[in-house]
Amino acid sequence: DRFTFWASITQLPLMGEFSKSLFHGRLKRYTIEQFGRSTWRGVQIFFVVGFIVSSIWVANLTRFRKFQPAPIDPDPIVEFMDKDQHWRWRYLTLGFGDQVAWLGAQMTANSVDGNYHSARRLPEMTTTPVERLEGAKFRGIPGIGSLQQFLAVPDKYNLKFIFSNDQFYDPLLYFYGWHRLVRLGNGIMVWERDGIPPLPEVLPRKEIPLYQRIMWGTVPMGALMAGLLVLTHEFWAWRLAALLEFLGVTGLIRRVDRWLVPRLPQTPRGLFYKSWAWLDEIMWNWSQLPREDANQLVKWQVWYDWLRAFPRPRPAPPTAHAVRAAILLSIVFVSVVALAVDVQRRVRDPIGQVEAYYDDLDFRRMQAAYDRLDPESRPSFDQYLLELSVLNGLVASYGKLDSIRVSVVAEEEQRMVVDAELTLVTALSYYTDTNRLELVKRDDTWYIVPEEGELAIPPDQFYRRGTVAWHSAGRRRVTTETTAFADVLDRPEIQILSSRLVYVDGRYHIVGELINIDVDPADLTVRGILFDNMGEEITWYNASLGIIHKLLPKEVTPFRITFEGVAGAAIADMNTAGEFDPAAFSPAPIDREVAEFQVYSTALVTTHDLNRDVTAQDIQVVADGAGGYALTGRLLNTGTQEATIPHVFVTYYDENDRVVWVDDYFLEGAVRTQRLQPFTLALTPATAVELLLDEGGNYANVLANEIRFDADWLERLPVPPELGYASVRVSVHYFVLTQ
Repeated sequence: DRFTFWASITQLPLMGEFSKSLFHGRLKRYTIEQFGRSTWRGVQIFFVVGFIVSSIWVANLTRFRKFQPAPIDPDPIVEFMDKDQHWRWRYLTLGFGDQVAWLGAQMTANSVDGNYHSARRLPEMTTTPVERLEGAKFRGIPGIGSLQQFLAVPDKYNLKFIFSNDQFYDPLLYFYGWHRLVRLGNGIMVWERDGIPPLPEVLPRKEIPLYQRIMWGTVPMGALMAGLLVLTHEFWAWRLAALLEFLGVTGLIRRVDRWLVPRLPQTPRGLFYKSWAWLDEIMWNWSQLPREDANQLVKWQVWYDWLRAFPRPRPAPPTAHAVRAAILLSIVFVSVVALAVDVQRRVRDPIGQVEAYYDDLDFRRMQAAYDRLDPESRPSFDQYLLELSVLNGLVASYGKLDSIRVSVVAEEEQRMVVDAELTLVTALSYYTDTNRLELVKRDDTWYIVPEEGELAIPPDQFYRRGTVAWHSAGRRRVTTETTAFADVLDRPEIQILSSRLVYVDGRYHIVGELINIDVDPADLTVRGILFDNMGEEITWYNASLGIIHKLLPKEVTPFRITFEGVAGAAIADMNTAGEFDPAAFSPAPIDREVAEFQVYSTALVTTHDLNRDVTAQDIQVVADGAGGYALTGRLLNTGTQEATIPHVFVTYYDENDRVVWVDDYFLEGAVRTQRLQPFTLALTPATAVELLLDEGGNYANVLANEIRFDADWLERLPVPPELGYASVRVSVHYFVLTQ
């Protein structure tokens, strides 16, 4: 909106010149001579009305399409960061719009980005065109890629708190290991990541060379002052020249010139001044305007000479004025009629009806969507809203419609069957959903036949479930002092069972498996580091989407660490800078051979996001008909809360029970309580996985390994030998919308 505003300012002189010419200049004379004075008046009225209508429309545009979120009270956020020394960590805002500037002005804590005009120090912000991370979804790889890196390695930036005003990012935050802490009084949700070190007392600062600092403070203002002096030289130049002549400075300059110029090597006297005077005279002659006509164009405007080559049209007689005015009115009338016919055709077009129906659902225009259903078979409006409300999941709750493609399957005079292919975007991935719809024609209008609602019902009317809950008291004594040492819980013991370095799809990955051997739940942070032949570090990264971050006691999780570079740093990323891509990836700059890798695992006791009521059943490995294999099964929710976004891990093992590869999938639909959700997952063949290093350094806080990685695990499923693996294991965890 800011750049549009400045672009409109640059167009104002041109529009002003056009209006002046139409009312008082050449365009007025031409219109009167060729079309008559009445047509000229009509054109004037048309443009005046158009300017007024467009001004009113622009002034009220935000009432129809919001450019900024609703006003946010910053006081609860400021109070939250000021208590319990939360200001010692950095914070991030999502969905705040321009209000982030006012919030930052009242905060004592530091933000990782700040407003767009603030100085940036982090490479993820200085190498990308994204102005603020809160609008990351609008900036493609530089935006969503940078946000993903901040979420994956928050300890690098001392980022502990995220204030979210946009639920679009909730799945991304959750599956990157963040958990919801509290909802503030202004409706803002606070997300937290445990185990983040506070900011150091003295922040590192890059030393800028002295000449660059001087240029930063002098060149911008100097250029502005020089421009002002050039524009106003007619008022002060002759006065300055007279003053210098009176003080004798001009004579002194002439004497120095006569003495210095002959002594310059290989420079004839006056050559420079003669050349400059010749060029100055040419430019002066070109730019000088006659005093009697200030509107005459200057000579370097070549197009003016081209226009003068065409003969000037003679004034038309009154009969020609009437004919041309009639033709002009006919063109306007035909255009209006064609526009009305096109609108009416779109309203009655069955393809347009389907597209408009899904567009109404996307923008929550429920009444308009309901009116497009068949009046003879649709349910009541309340029943329709109720059936939509029970549809949940990643796509239904967090998806945004990107495109619609409708194809006709069968067509009759009063009936039509179409396939609507919907492309929806979420913070995690793109999803394509194809729905088959039936349309009927009633009273010359096409309507959509509503689909039947879900007929299955849960077996129990009232369901009871025993649970194990955890609670951390924190400071047992009510005090504002630092937490006592006795109130600090020991870190849970973690054992890394196996790890490998593999190369898949042009990316380096560390895959493996670990177990929480403690009796307390654990919040994990797993880091992988690559080294070269000299033992020097090449790069490091944390496990993000490829791990279950919150583990129950004795629970096993696979992990996959995918090494990424700085988002937007590569020139190739700029080609898609304005496109939203949830799967944005910038490869790590690995220009040396990897000779060694290490895996570090740390954990803290947690009480968040420990739901494990969804299990996989009826798992089978079947051929997909295209030369590959797929994993089929059903998810059963035995808990009391709906699993909004199920996240399924498939871990592949070799004959030695070591992890070869880890796949993860997000299912589109939610799993409601006591209901089943079928799934089909494409499996990665072993030929696509290139093993680079079979052994690496595994570092955790367990003193002695208690679990053998080659133990008999009953949950592992044998697979066909053609797939290239010995067995697979399915793990499930999920995101709950409300807690």
